[in-house]
Amino acid sequence: MKGVQKIGLFDSGLGGLTVLSALNKVLPGVPKVYYGDTLHLPYGDKSDRAIQGYSIKIVQFLKDQGCDLIVIACNSASASAGKELESRFPELTFINVIDPVVDYLAQLGINRVGLLGTRATVRSEAYSLKLAQKNSEVALYALATPLLVPLIEDGFLGTGIDSDVLAHYLNDSTLDGIQALVPGCTHYPLLKKTATAILKEVLWIDAPNIVAEEVAKHWNSNEIAEDTFYLSDRTDNFLTMAKKTFQIDAYWELVRL
Repeated sequence: MKGVQKIGLFDSGLGGLTVLSALNKVLPGVPKVYYGDTLHLPYGDKSDRAIQGYSIKIVQFLKDQGCDLIVIACNSASASAGKELESRFPELTFINVIDPVVDYLAQLGINRVGLLGTRATVRSEAYSLKLAQKNSEVALYALATPLLVPLIEDGFLGTGIDSDVLAHYLNDSTLDGIQALVPGCTHYPLLKKTATAILKEVLWIDAPNIVAEEVAKHWNSNEIAEDTFYLSDRTDNFLTMAKKTFQIDAYWELVRL
């Protein structure tokens, strides 16, 4: 196993903070660097080539900050850029947010799973292809839900608008008969309370915790440090949401790559 001294995480915005929050419960005090690429938000509507380009620059930046384990805390980037990043940076350890969840689903003992994702994630078929390799008896039903990320980033959580939009998606016939639901975007765990109220009999898959447990398996250092935060575009709305939703009242340094 490669030595790990510092953990880097990146996402297009707030979503990756759900993974960071879960990771801080498992590895409190472990040095972590978070980069939110808010200038290019959302990734889910971008081409694979664009997402790869953003991701390569961010990983190089995180590497320059001393990170040797990179959490691709974005489903769109995991699907579109994961293999490219591993090829370009063989010296780094990568944990994406898809593989640990697929491993969990393959052993869960259910056979109908729903997935909410961005257009990029659904287009990639990453979940269904990987799941078919692990357990062909589990059928995955994916639904693109492009309105959810901007809804969350623009501060509409808890307004009732989020409930209406989410209900519209969850009532889609694609999800009929599912036994479990995967939030296939790191923003979507913020919708757990609303989603579980609508689909009362459906198991919600706690993706951030699953990913955090996988990251923890790789940690082998005694280093202790505070988290550091970077943004490609610092906006008042983002800073407000980070403080209100995740209780992050830290300084976010502006770094455009």
